[in-house]
Amino acid sequence: MTLVYVAAAWVSGIVLTEALNPPWQVLLLMALASFIFLVTQWKDRRMRLVAILVLTAALGGGRLALARPTFDEGSLATYNGAGLVSVEGVVVGEPDERDRYTNLRLSADRLLVTDGTERDVRGLVLIQTARHPRRACGDRLRVEGQLEAPPVYEGFSYRDHLARQGVYSMMRRARVTPLIRQSARPFLFYLLLVKRRAQRAIARMLPEPQASLLTGILLGVEGGIPNDLMDAFEATGTAHIIVISGFNITIVSAVFAGIAGRLLHRRRALLVAIAGVAVYTVLVGASPAVVRAALMGGLYLISQCVGRRSYAPVTLATAGLAMTVWNPQALWDTGFMLSFGATAGLLFYTRPLESLTERLVERVVSAERALRIVGLVSETVLVTIASLLGTLPLLLGSFGQFSPVTLLSNAAVLPAQPCVMTMGGAAALLSLISEPLGRMVGWLAWVFLTYTIELVRFTAELPFGTWSFDMPSWGPWVYYPVLGLATWWGVTTAGRRREVWGRIWGWVTNRVETKLLFGTSGVLLVLAFFAWKELPDGRLHVHVLDVGQGDAIFVETPGGRQVLIDGGPSPSAVLSQLGQHMPFWDRTLDMVVLTHPDDDHITGLVEVLERYEVDAVLFREVSCEQPICQRWRQILGDAAMTRHRAETGVTVGFDDGLRMDVLHPGADLPRGEGFNNNSVVTRLSYGKVSFLLTGDIEAAAERKLLAQDLSLASTVLKVAHHGGCSSTTPTFLEAVSPQVAVISAGADNEFGHPCDEVLERLTVALGEGTGDAVLLRTDQHGTVELTTDGARLWVNTQRGR
Repeated sequence: MTLVYVAAAWVSGIVLTEALNPPWQVLLLMALASFIFLVTQWKDRRMRLVAILVLTAALGGGRLALARPTFDEGSLATYNGAGLVSVEGVVVGEPDERDRYTNLRLSADRLLVTDGTERDVRGLVLIQTARHPRRACGDRLRVEGQLEAPPVYEGFSYRDHLARQGVYSMMRRARVTPLIRQSARPFLFYLLLVKRRAQRAIARMLPEPQASLLTGILLGVEGGIPNDLMDAFEATGTAHIIVISGFNITIVSAVFAGIAGRLLHRRRALLVAIAGVAVYTVLVGASPAVVRAALMGGLYLISQCVGRRSYAPVTLATAGLAMTVWNPQALWDTGFMLSFGATAGLLFYTRPLESLTERLVERVVSAERALRIVGLVSETVLVTIASLLGTLPLLLGSFGQFSPVTLLSNAAVLPAQPCVMTMGGAAALLSLISEPLGRMVGWLAWVFLTYTIELVRFTAELPFGTWSFDMPSWGPWVYYPVLGLATWWGVTTAGRRREVWGRIWGWVTNRVETKLLFGTSGVLLVLAFFAWKELPDGRLHVHVLDVGQGDAIFVETPGGRQVLIDGGPSPSAVLSQLGQHMPFWDRTLDMVVLTHPDDDHITGLVEVLERYEVDAVLFREVSCEQPICQRWRQILGDAAMTRHRAETGVTVGFDDGLRMDVLHPGADLPRGEGFNNNSVVTRLSYGKVSFLLTGDIEAAAERKLLAQDLSLASTVLKVAHHGGCSSTTPTFLEAVSPQVAVISAGADNEFGHPCDEVLERLTVALGEGTGDAVLLRTDQHGTVELTTDGARLWVNTQRGR
């Protein structure tokens, strides 16, 4: 059972890392601490197990962190949205042929962009092209089209689905030019060639939809099954018979072992069976459900080879551990979850359900007859209930429906499936040798296929055959612990339950040092949690702070450096915001930027300089004799901080490729312009995402910026002068072409900011209402947080939108 605990800890580490996204340093410290604890407590069996489990959880989280993609100039996904490109690469895996098109997965290695530049790249791209001429695994192709990120549909993220398989780009309506036939993967090419011939043999010997159903059951190709029939299988809870599973693997291994057993020694025959299972797994596509069944079947055969007894929960845990070591993202694959949930349900609940049914039936009939009755219903009804116990929240969460007739459907359909598999498989193999002979056996398979189809259609049309149900995201997190506790409660005696609870309570309460240890550990864990939450996550965060009628922007760089741009009109407001967004122990800022010395920008900033240690300040000295400006200059004179003169051409470099370019003002400040038009304008650039921060510039300064040979195009625009009518001209907006605009203004302010004209211009420029862009306001949405990894942008607001 130790391996079961280890697998559970590994999976827990992956899940927690995905949910909490800790930096790798936290995982490393966790692993080192648990390793030291393991060494020092090696003689204590319980403490040793705890240390091993914590270490395993840290390693699981580290494996997920290593599996996360990093995008740079060599990544194909970096060029999503770059226009028309040509990509060269090799087809990997089996082409997915649909009615109107074919999906190909291309492992790209070369990219040609529109300016004629060639680049070496890496990455998988999903190509959608015409069905004919047909392509094959191993073909080297050149495809021309537009790279784009996979779409996100309502209720289903195709982007996340492909990302779990390492695909971050797709190309629709691609023009394909073949370069080299069968340039790689010859074994897979010939294996898929056999599969294609088997598909053709089935198609020639059976009508539709029987042929498509048999192809799905035998070869894992579901694309040809009519949509209405597939909907009927899903509505009745019988879609699992189409999915390649342990049943198929059992038959395949038995066939190989039986044939080899007549020719070879028992151990060699088992090795042949293992090899046969491996080949069959590759043949049918190696989906998570197939790999799980193959691993469990292979482990069982290996245990037979070495003469050891296999324990099903350990085998299941080993399969899950192996699969998530190879690809931790598989943990969120629907097929993976359903396969493991169903198998766990079968392992843990089939026998208890049989025992419970026996006891109930024995109240009516004799024990011998009860045993026979249970034997009749076990393989259909009880097995279905056990599988349903393990998958119910997953089914509801994935499909949003539950079928009350699933027990009836499965009880009627499952007995026919061994005949479908054996007769259909025999017919397909015989058809490769002699088509007439295969067709004769295929007629026998047709009977059971037709029975399956008609019965599923009949039960799907029964009244109240399907109930819709919207499973909340937290549902599985409640269901499985409750199910586990109920299971433990049901299999233990009352005396044993009291004993366990007594031990736990006594261990916690009977010793003062234990209480002290728990209390101290709890406090340290709370501190560690909040400290960890504040560590950098490798992304750029730009917070447009809600400080009333003024400006204050807090920037956290991917490496954890911190920049404050302006401080708003209220010291308490900006200090409160910094307290929310900075670590509780941190009293330093790497840089402070003052765009101009108006009260609504400098007032809060002066208080920040008095309370925090600031390494550098970026500003432009202007003629200002107000008391707040004098205090600003006094603080700068007393403090030891680096001063940067803000003028066009100055660049401040930060970590991980982040840079801040000063675009305005120029070297000379013209008289009569006022503070607003001499505001410091900066542009933050990180990967493909940029932020234009405009201070309070008005139309005159915007014209100067447009006259310079500078790129103003930016992903995010911080709208100038709180959305006042004297700024944000149409020409300037056209040059910036933002996807997101943020206005910093106070609620019900006396200036009427933002003005209606600017809002109209922004609405038109952003295409508001089309879903392509976003307009946000601090007076309505509170603090606005913009987060990016250099390729994607996430928007969060304090009060929703």
